[in-house]
Amino acid sequence: MYVNRVTRAYLPIALLIVAGCAGSGVTASTGPSVAGAGAPVTAGIARGLLSHARFRPTYTTKKSLLFETNLDNQTVNVYQTSALKSNPAPIASFHTQSGCPDGLAMDKKGTLYVADECNGNDIEEFPKGSTTEKTAITGISDPSGLAIDKNGTLYVSTYPASIEEFPAGSTSPSQIITGQGLTDPFGLALDANDNLYVADFGAGTVYEIPFGTTSVKDLALQGLDEPLGVAIDQKTKNLWVTNGSGNEITVYALGNTSPIQTIAGNGFPYSASAQNKAKPRGTVVTSDITADAVYAFKSGSYTPYATLTNGVGEPNTVLLAKP
Repeated sequence: MYVNRVTRAYLPIALLIVAGCAGSGVTASTGPSVAGAGAPVTAGIARGLLSHARFRPTYTTKKSLLFETNLDNQTVNVYQTSALKSNPAPIASFHTQSGCPDGLAMDKKGTLYVADECNGNDIEEFPKGSTTEKTAITGISDPSGLAIDKNGTLYVSTYPASIEEFPAGSTSPSQIITGQGLTDPFGLALDANDNLYVADFGAGTVYEIPFGTTSVKDLALQGLDEPLGVAIDQKTKNLWVTNGSGNEITVYALGNTSPIQTIAGNGFPYSASAQNKAKPRGTVVTSDITADAVYAFKSGSYTPYATLTNGVGEPNTVLLAKP
């Protein structure tokens, strides 16, 4: 049984059972809707199964891919981003060594980094297109969110509250940022200037850590309760925040504190990721951990153009990347 630190500490008993037991799940009949935009968008969510997923040693990396950490089956699923509208099956699915995949990030070489919160508490590294772990960074306390900057520095949010920085190729942190309001950091995202944004579930806010500093700045965003995920659409310069207990996603123009859009939903929005280095740029995906769904939005749009449910189970983290 795997219970991540959100479900263990904060969610009701019903959701605790859902997130902790492989094979269980909660479904929802409708997807997210934009506040004030009328009727919700019907997602037609049907529970997908992994029995048909292809467990292969490699997968194609010619096009943009969506990676999903699946708590239900304790796997990482891989989908072709261009096919999301057709609700495709994963092109690959693989297990991490410890069995509790969480945060995801990819470097310039196409190496996939997966935070694993079980047993060894490590960051596992999978070479470009490979489903076989090559190496791991061990000894990390409850790693959750991951991000990699242009220099290859890996940022890791951990519990107890800290942000650890690992230079490219290093298995030891060059520095560890603590205090300054950090309480329970989860999702991480980088803007075009490699400033780091941190969704802090415990503090109920999003922090910014300017590139090259250890200063933690509270952005004082309005409308947040318990943020879990962050993503930055660099095309529109918008910050997306998944607000778990508020059952909504809030979108802000960078530099502003009031949301420009609120997207309501029926489940528990958990993670978000934006596509900034491949076409179509600015695509944003969000995961709903109780609806067993991933929603995809075109840049500048707040109504999902695709709902992915095929093989999705309690999606903890999503990542859009072009290896």
